[in-house]
Parts: sequence; structure tokens; C-alpha cells
Amino acid sequence: MSTPLVIVGYGWAARMHARAAIALQLPIAGVVGPNPQKRDAFAAEFGAFESSDDLLGVLTRARPHLAVICSPNADHFAQASQAIQAGAHVLVEKPVTTTLADAVTLARLADEHRVTVSVGHMWRYHEAVLALRSQISSGAFGNIVRTHGYGVHAKWGPSGWFTQQQRSGGGALIDMGIHAIDTARFLLGDPLPIRVQASIGKGSFREDLEVDDDGLLIIDWNSGVRSLVEFGWWQPRIGGLEAETEVVGVKGSGQIWPEFRSFDSNYEHCSLDMYRLQLQDVVRCSSDGKDSRVSLDVGVIALQIVSEAYDAARVAYQPSTYIKTWEPTWQR
Repeated sequence: MSTPLVIVGYGWAARMHARAAIALQLPIAGVVGPNPQKRDAFAAEFGAFESSDDLLGVLTRARPHLAVICSPNADHFAQASQAIQAGAHVLVEKPVTTTLADAVTLARLADEHRVTVSVGHMWRYHEAVLALRSQISSGAFGNIVRTHGYGVHAKWGPSGWFTQQQRSGGGALIDMGIHAIDTARFLLGDPLPIRVQASIGKGSFREDLEVDDDGLLIIDWNSGVRSLVEFGWWQPRIGGLEAETEVVGVKGSGQIWPEFRSFDSNYEHCSLDMYRLQLQDVVRCSSDGKDSRVSLDVGVIALQIVSEAYDAARVAYQPSTYIKTWEPTWQR
């Protein structure tokens, strides 16, 4: 492969995509972002031809095949739109946008300009996820009844724009829970959601946060399966690694990483290999005019579930003064 790409951003996710590009021998035509020191350091480390704060200018000069967008969530829509209108295919980190309306607009733009949009749900390329999906589809567990997934940080949580509602679109749910949501859906063969229920806490573990840091949601799929997802930051413990999912069927059960507590300090959970496979798939499919495994539809459905969970939690909330406690007959 010799397909040039432009990377927007220079944080952790951008570095993983840059490492994947180098592994695939893809030239990095430019890196874009507002901080010149971070941007220039990133360009020097990964051999980017250009460092700039002007995305449109880089797109115009470099004419990249692919724009990889790893900026704060609230910037995804504007930057993806610019790339699409410049004729570049797009791989945007999750969530695809912060609103469903913006995601629908991106889909329209992509159709008009005949480019593809993929969304960074990279767990669909992890070998352990693929192995469990194969077991499920082979009938090893019989009909699946439910799943239980995790998107949790133990004794840690992000800072900066991740914790700012206007820039992130939410907290732990849109940051971590979305991975467990999409992984469950992928394992089950990509069913569609028909109902979402949620209980979401804000400031549960860190009172200074303006976004959610704890919660549970239940998804009913049109296949008849129910999925429970736990998500949070700053939790005292974890029941599973990021995107961990257990499936329960009528014949048995299985999970992605059942022995995770035995992993040593050298274990890299968010592996370079899944980023490499994702980028390879996105480049190949966009060249062929096809949707990748992490198509825009995948990103939109994950965002839809997250949005409905936030809505469900707000609608269901009632102040405690409205709750009538049951009085046992023997106390009357």
C-alpha cells in the first residue's frame, strides 16, 4: 500500500493510527491540530510531510486518500465534512459525531461526494473478539439469551475536553460504554436495537465532573437478546477489561477475556494489531467503493444507542420525594 493519509489530532488515538500507518507503509501526508508544539513533535516522530492548523489547506495540497480524525468529539462533524467535500475518504474516531442529526448529514454528504466514512470501533478487529464471535455463530452456546459487557476505567479517568460536556457530548458512556455496546452488537451479528433503558450517575466517584462517570444500560435487540452494559470512570475495581463481553446461551456461556486478571504488565489491551487491521480494511474498502467492517452505519447505530440511553436516564429520573416506600402489613 502507498495510500497517503492525513491525521487530525496528535493524542493517544492519533498515535495508534500513525503506528498502524507506518506498519502498513502508508505515507502520512500531514498532521493537523491547533497546538504547534504537539503537532510538530508528532510530525517529526511519525514522518509526516506537513504540520498545520489548517485542515482545508492540507487537504487541498496533499489530496490524501484518507483523513483520519482523532480530534475532540465536538469537532468530528465539521472536520469530517471538510474532508468529504475535499474528496477524501474518512476514518473518524468514535463517536462519529455528538448528535444523530450531524451523523445523518455526514451520510448525505458522503453519498453526494461518493466517498466512504468509517468509524473507529476497532474492537471488531481484535482476534479474541473475532474468536468469540465465531463460537457464537457456530452455535457453540445455542441461542444467546443475554450479554454482559464492560466499559470501565478502574481508579482512573480522563481530563481535559473529555470531561467538558460541550466538547465531548457526554462522559463515561460516550467514551467507554460505547465500546462495550458495539462489541456486544458485533458479537451478536449486528442486530438492531428496539429498546434502551439506562440509569446514569454524574459525579458518583468524582464530584467535580460535569459529565457522567457511572451507569448501567440495558439494550433489547430485535433478535430477542438483551445486553447489559456497565460503564464508568474512577471505579474502585473492574469486572472486565474495556469492551469485555460475556455471552449467555441456552447451551453454555463464554467471554472474550476470561483470564484477564492473570495478564502480566507487558499485556497491551488496545493492541496495535487491531488498529492495523482496521486501517487496512478501511483503505482497501474505500479504494473498492465498499463499506468497511466499521462503516458509518455501525457508528450511527452505536451513537443512537448512547443518545437514547442519555434520554432514557433523563426521562426516567424522578426526585426522591416522589417515591412512595412500600409499607409492610405487619408495620401498620
